Amino acid sequence: MLELIATVGKNITERWLSAILLSGLLYMAVVGWVLLAGQRHALDLPWLAARITDLWQHHASSPGTAVVITAVLLGGAGLAGMAVTMIAEEVVHRLWTIRGPLGWLDTRQERTKAEWEERDPRPPSRYLPGRATVIGEHFRLIGERVDAQYGLSVILAWPRIWLLANADTRTLIGAAYRRYYSDAALAAWGVLYLPWTLRWWPAAVIAATLLALGYRRAVASSAVLATLIEATVDAHTKDLADRLGVKVPEGRVTPEDGNRINDILNKRA
Repeated sequence: MLELIATVGKNITERWLSAILLSGLLYMAVVGWVLLAGQRHALDLPWLAARITDLWQHHASSPGTAVVITAVLLGGAGLAGMAVTMIAEEVVHRLWTIRGPLGWLDTRQERTKAEWEERDPRPPSRYLPGRATVIGEHFRLIGERVDAQYGLSVILAWPRIWLLANADTRTLIGAAYRRYYSDAALAAWGVLYLPWTLRWWPAAVIAATLLALGYRRAVASSAVLATLIEATVDAHTKDLADRLGVKVPEGRVTPEDGNRINDILNKRA
């Protein structure tokens, strides 16, 4: 679903510098700390300061060496930033949205059924948890609710609705999209710190903190993004039907109308 949102933000260079390069430089500083200190001097700041001073005086005092070190730091920061971007999209987001173990899903579904006992009418079974995390549920339920209400395939309809949406709506969704992936990137930095736990135990604390904070923030940002996407679909289903020449006798798109729209969008394949 998210892969269908193609948006180019403003001030991309400024955001890259703040979100990627600066975080990358901090990461490179920590990596240097890890390589110098190891487990033995993990948090021994006086020892680390003395070691850095000694290395600078004996190996890095020349201008040429300083230039090389700066280039290595900037290059490493950039590579770390690109790695985080890939991890956020290909690892973190996918893990947050996978179906998950059946045992865990059964437990969540039974718990949800118990919570629904007092509700009248009870929500349909298609709204029971179907993903391992709350974040995955936020995105899965977009398709379920749109299909239940309109009979529309959100995967087919969304690219066209995106084109029908006005600039303000696209900007709003684009900002929510960037916020969600910023939270995913925060968790991705945690993943990038994990390998260093073998040499420097504080890396485990850093990684756990970033993973937990990224997930917690993404629970909220994914809810906002999913709500905006669903609201945009709600606002433009009739516009989509009109553009495709599908008559809606009831004045709104019904599941029968939605099936006809799906046939047109799917080119009856």
